[in-house]
Amino acid sequence: TGVLEEEANLINRAFVFRNRTGRPWGILKWAMSFDGRTGLPNGSSKWISCSESRRNVHCLRSKCDAVIVGGETVRTDNPLLTSRGIAKKEPLRVVFSSSLQFPSNSKLWDTKQAKTLICYGPDSETSLLNDLPDGPEKILLEESSPTKLLEVLAKKGCNQVLWECGSLLATNAIQENCVQEIRLFLAPKILGGVSAMTPLADFGFESMEQVIRLKEFSCFKKEEDFVLNMVLDNSF
Repeated sequence: TGVLEEEANLINRAFVFRNRTGRPWGILKWAMSFDGRTGLPNGSSKWISCSESRRNVHCLRSKCDAVIVGGETVRTDNPLLTSRGIAKKEPLRVVFSSSLQFPSNSKLWDTKQAKTLICYGPDSETSLLNDLPDGPEKILLEESSPTKLLEVLAKKGCNQVLWECGSLLATNAIQENCVQEIRLFLAPKILGGVSAMTPLADFGFESMEQVIRLKEFSCFKKEEDFVLNMVLDNSF
């Protein structure tokens, strides 16, 4: 017994984590400049990372059961959220929103290539769902929280999910322990701007003893970008 135990645990940790906690293993991904910006003050963000880094994101999606975004990402980026054919079965595309104010022409509404799931809380204006096509599945959550969302995805068999969301949802997901791992694409660019975008919102920390610590740090290069992978200290 115990042969290659550490390696076996690493390979199966998403499955083990779901069975222990009732939630999938969460990976939070973002790309940013060397000065910590995810976009310019005017909202422009294409492209911070290089083409090889973006392909790495497609590979990362192919290893996840679901990709999660918020309503703001749908409205501003109109993402496709697929692995671009790397995965034989594309990950479930999950939109987590409280307002349900979506554009009618979003790429996510076409479910021929990949399935789409819209999750919303009890305070959402559900009449807006009537304006959407029939393709996406819609699920009402007990409450509008990342935890309840992941509990639903776990029941759907999701072991590992990828958060590709904005700063507010990303921060909420971390606060509710719905993020266990961070994949950061660091581009050798300086964007500047006092009001430029940042990857996370305010956690409300008042001392260094409160901050979130990272472990299992690794780093490699993709063309000119650095790719950092880190596990949160509270992952188990």
